[in-house]
Amino acid sequence: MNARAIPGDRAITQAPVAPKPLRVKPLVAYLLAIGLIGPTAVFKGSNLMLILLAVIVSMGMTGILVSLVGIRGLEVRRFVPRWGEVGQPLRVRYRVRRRTRWLPSFGIQIREEIPADRASVQRPAWIVHVGPREEVHADSRIVPLRRGRLPLAKGAASTAFPFGFLRRRHRFDQRQHLVVYPRRHALRSGVLRATVADRMDGPQGGRHRGAGREWYGTRTSQGRDSLRDIAWKLSAHRDELICLDRARPSPSRMRVLLDLRIATESLRVAKGEDPRELEERAIELAASLVQAAHQRGSEVGLLVPGLIHEATPIRNGSWHLHRLLGHLAGLDLDAPRREWDPEFGIDRSASIVVQVDRVRPLDEGTGPLYLTARQLDDLRVRPGGEAAT
Repeated sequence: MNARAIPGDRAITQAPVAPKPLRVKPLVAYLLAIGLIGPTAVFKGSNLMLILLAVIVSMGMTGILVSLVGIRGLEVRRFVPRWGEVGQPLRVRYRVRRRTRWLPSFGIQIREEIPADRASVQRPAWIVHVGPREEVHADSRIVPLRRGRLPLAKGAASTAFPFGFLRRRHRFDQRQHLVVYPRRHALRSGVLRATVADRMDGPQGGRHRGAGREWYGTRTSQGRDSLRDIAWKLSAHRDELICLDRARPSPSRMRVLLDLRIATESLRVAKGEDPRELEERAIELAASLVQAAHQRGSEVGLLVPGLIHEATPIRNGSWHLHRLLGHLAGLDLDAPRREWDPEFGIDRSASIVVQVDRVRPLDEGTGPLYLTARQLDDLRVRPGGEAAT
């Protein structure tokens, strides 16, 4: 630590500043070496300087030739996941095959050509060595920035081996796409607790045998049954104990309604507030509700009036979750909005209505829970586990 004194003041301690390294590109250093050694070797006529100049020139020619031959004969194939999420890194795998018989490749970097507003490359794929007729796998990390279909078409495998003077590229074109889901947030538990369908008419038995209260059928006693489960009247007519079988409680049912009937330019927003960004937050809130219902074990359905006329059935399971998230990912906010006649709520299910700018009550008798996109910050949970306030 260094200290300097100021008259009439106490000493101020300063931390030493580390010097920043001077970064020079290999090609610039190579040209600088030729520029310094070349005139001296030509005008002085020194044999040592001429030999040094010849070595430097031959190194450059060898590097260009090796990098040119080393990038040829590569076969690159991309493998993408089926889906991703906004803001979450996803892994894209590559299979690199060397078709030549005698020369390997070194220092191969694979980078995708993606529009900057759709995704960012967090880490390109890197391969140290590919031998003749060998096959090597590598992966890169891509962070999607927008929901919807992320097209992947063109990419480039490049190498600057051996000296880094020139980077040679081998471009490949493999048209693929993956579905990018909206960003999902962890929500507070009280959001879904207020919409449990069991509070409307009580729990009901399901279609599978379980440990509930409702009657499912009868079965032969296994010797470990409770006395309250024995069907005494039925057992009196037989030579064995008959027990009552219970049904598994049916999961709670809920429907998420994302109200997008109002066009983007007709939304009521504050000064400086982006209406399109507010619509995206409403989609994120709907996706978070669907995710929370799935994790809770509830059956969930989706309805998007204004863009999707038909409602998805109320189901549960991982396949159904990806189906709903796929619907939310494919919403086109530039499409014309259509009129909608509310007909939901006739079955036994709770309803959560997500609206963009403000609450517009629907003609629905079961009393749905209304949420707006501006409430997302209040409903989500912070990464540390503390509820946002």
